[in-house]
Amino acid sequence: MAPKGPHPMLLLALVLLAGWLAQLGQGASYPQFLRQHVDNPKTRARDDRTYCNMMMQRRGMASPCKHTNTFVHAPARQLQDVCGPAGRRVSRNLYDSNNRYRITTCRLAGGSTRPPCNYRGHSSTRRIRVACVGGLPVHYDRTL
Repeated sequence: MAPKGPHPMLLLALVLLAGWLAQLGQGASYPQFLRQHVDNPKTRARDDRTYCNMMMQRRGMASPCKHTNTFVHAPARQLQDVCGPAGRRVSRNLYDSNNRYRITTCRLAGGSTRPPCNYRGHSSTRRIRVACVGGLPVHYDRTL
């Protein structure tokens, strides 16, 4: 009599499907990275505070209010290269950029994450650290 449990081939197929879906989900993070962190050329605004309030709203990070976000003012291709020749691997999937980039960091002013959001902004030129999956940046880790 055959055992009454999952069939080994069905179990294998489910495991493979789960792995494929996990990879697909990770690849979908690159468009999110672009939406949340890339603004090139930098959108014009009167000052960094106005820039941050406008961009956080436009990019969908103001409901609830995100505490901190950094925008990089460089072409997406240059940021992809941080995951390769323009970066240095510092851990499993984290890479430090070799080059400095123009950035604007937006920080929530006040404690509440409930709209309306009010941000302070600060522009600088710094190296960055990103997490990469499949040769693409999927997470902005920090400013160096």
